Amino acid sequence: MAGASLRGIGSLVSTTTMLREKWTSQGSVVYTVGSSAEYSVYVEFGTSTQGAQPYLRPAVQRVQSRLASIASEAAGIEEFVKVAAHEIERIAKEEVPVDTGNLRASIRVNRVQ
Repeated sequence: MAGASLRGIGSLVSTTTMLREKWTSQGSVVYTVGSSAEYSVYVEFGTSTQGAQPYLRPAVQRVQSRLASIASEAAGIEEFVKVAAHEIERIAKEEVPVDTGNLRASIRVNRVQ
């Protein structure tokens, strides 16, 4: 496949035969989904004194199970990666532990390439 990448699931996407056949001639598209809150990594992975409260990894896992469905509705690789990234963002915002709203608001999708 010609360069689709969602950080964390890029290897899954590149091995999906249907996608490779559908979009072999299209260019690279890279989106990232993450948080700009300084403490987001500590919430996701925990610390020595606080347990992990993952919200991004569960979002990626939920979207992984729907990639074939997202792909079948997408007109091309750009739309596929964009829709999948925004879906990860939406689910991560639902999964984020209750806080003052800063963490939830800091979760964003960015197109890298």
